Amino acid sequence: MSAMRTIFYLSLIAAASVPAAPALRAQGTRADSLQAKTDSLEVRIRELEARLDSLLAALARGERTQGAAQTAAAELEALRAAAQAAAAETAADTSQQESRTRNLSALNPEISVTGDVLGTYTAPAGDENFFSAVPREFEFGFESALDPYTRTKVFIATEQDFEIAGFPEEEEEEGAGHGFEIEEGYLYWVGLPAKLGLKVGKFRQQIGHYNRWHTHALLDVERPLPTVAFLGEDGLIQTGASIILPVLTLGPSTQTLTLEFNQASNEALFEEGVDISFLGNLQSFWDVSASSYIQVGATGVYGQDEGLPLRSRLLGLDFAYRWRPPGRSLYRDFTLKGEWYFGEKDLGGSALTGNGGYLQANFRLNRRWILGARADYLDGFEGGTELLQLVSNVTWWQSEWVYLRLQYNFVKPNDGDGNHTLLLQTVWAMGPHKHEAY
Repeated sequence: MSAMRTIFYLSLIAAASVPAAPALRAQGTRADSLQAKTDSLEVRIRELEARLDSLLAALARGERTQGAAQTAAAELEALRAAAQAAAAETAADTSQQESRTRNLSALNPEISVTGDVLGTYTAPAGDENFFSAVPREFEFGFESALDPYTRTKVFIATEQDFEIAGFPEEEEEEGAGHGFEIEEGYLYWVGLPAKLGLKVGKFRQQIGHYNRWHTHALLDVERPLPTVAFLGEDGLIQTGASIILPVLTLGPSTQTLTLEFNQASNEALFEEGVDISFLGNLQSFWDVSASSYIQVGATGVYGQDEGLPLRSRLLGLDFAYRWRPPGRSLYRDFTLKGEWYFGEKDLGGSALTGNGGYLQANFRLNRRWILGARADYLDGFEGGTELLQLVSNVTWWQSEWVYLRLQYNFVKPNDGDGNHTLLLQTVWAMGPHKHEAY
């Protein structure tokens, strides 16, 4: 019986060892040290198989003495120990290699791609109708944690020119609006003393509600008329540094002060100057109830271009009310918000002033459907036409990766007939940087 147990154990070891050889031989790309250990293991397996064949032959000849059984048992234990040791060495090497692979993979940034395709149909009174369909923007996002203290984000976008009736037209050089551009690229620190916030690079500055959002993440197809007139078509994006001071709590409210120092390169405000611009933003946040809050803010911007000479000042006031029932925020949500801007440009002693604002409301019917409405007003800033725009839209979320939006715009100049525009927008996202509004 002892000899039969020996044959049984040896058969199990041999059966487990046979598939190990081709698995080890498949590791042709390992380092030289790992290959040497693999070769050693294969030699030991072949020795094991040879000893097994010898014992089987002896048993077939009727050699079933107690001494032979004891000898076989001893050899079995020795071979088993050798096989386990070799397997442990290979497993350790494999584990180390997989660990190094995982570490290298962790160094790669998170990569996301967002597409924004827009179709428009405009029916101006007295003029020929106009249809346009363009891939408005493709955006590539790269995000990474560099170390325990710093994070980085880089967004590269390629944009296509498009026109929507009522928006201020800008003279552009031939070929402008095409190709790739770094929309944002900045480094920010976390866990600083006193809960300070610090950001350095090219980034969307802290002003109003719309400016911090990328175009594909807006609640409407386009930005309101006043923000385009005072901040530019893409918003206020400049290179510099941003400092968020510690939050101050006063009763039921919290106050946040942000100071930013940037190169005055925004064309709408500073004519692409090279001097320094200053921005100060104060936000006050009030909890009204467990399901609603109110936020009010004020922002001042100042910059100059001594070469022109140009001095620009901008004051922005904003407010927001939001209702989100606890436990139902994915299915019910109402937001009412607005902004008003007062701008002034002093260009060589000639002052240009203007103001304008918007009021916007959005209501989420359920997880997939959102209704929106907005009213814009812009006076004749920089000699332009006084404009009134009414906007209504409906957004359908196919999933957290894809949404479609149908929007209607009515633009009425003070001295002319109005334009009617129908817009259809399709936006999708790939990668970990998904849409945040779903």
